[in-house]
Amino acid sequence: YETVKAAYDEQFRITWLDSTAVNDRNGMAVRTDVARQYDIYTMSDLQREAEHIRVCSQGEFEYREDGLPGLTQVYGPFNFASINVYDNGIKYQILEQGEADCCPGYSTDAQLVDTEKFTYLEDDKGFWPPYYLAPIVRNEVLEANPEIAQILNAVSAKLDTETMVSLNAKVDIDHMEYEEVAREFYETYCK
Repeated sequence: YETVKAAYDEQFRITWLDSTAVNDRNGMAVRTDVARQYDIYTMSDLQREAEHIRVCSQGEFEYREDGLPGLTQVYGPFNFASINVYDNGIKYQILEQGEADCCPGYSTDAQLVDTEKFTYLEDDKGFWPPYYLAPIVRNEVLEANPEIAQILNAVSAKLDTETMVSLNAKVDIDHMEYEEVAREFYETYCK
C-alpha cells in the first residue's frame, strides 16, 4: 500500500486515502446445499471433492494464471465433473437453477449476502492475494477541497467485506439506486 501510494503520488499526482477493510478478492462460491453435502468450505475441500462438482465458468477461469492453472499449482489437480461457460452476469442464477454447483466470484458479490444459498470458500493456502479497496483522488482536487479526504476516510473506516456485500445486495438484488444506498450508508454510519 505504501509503495503504491508513493508511486501514484509521484507518477500521477494521485493520493491514495485510507484503505478499507473490504477485501474484494478472487475466489469460488459454491451452492450451500452442495457445500453441506460434500463438506466443502475451503479451496482444499473443493479440490478434494472436485469430481462431484460442476463449475459455471465465464470462460477465463480455466486459462488465466490467477484461475485454475494457478490453483492447480497450489492445491493440486481439480478434476471437476464438468466446466461449462456462461455469461458472467448470470452465474449465480445458473447455480440457483441447479445447472452448476460452483463458480468463480469475488468476495463482495451481492449474492453472497444469502448464505443459505451460497457459500464463499476460504482460500486456506493463500493463493489469491488480498485486494483491499481504497479511494484515490487527484492531488489538485484534494488541494482545492481538503475536506474530501476526511469524508472519504470516515467512510473507509466503516467499510468491511460483509458490509460491502450487503451494500452491493441493495443495488444488485433490491434494485436500489447507487446514490441512495451510498447516501443512506454515509448518513447512518459516517456523519
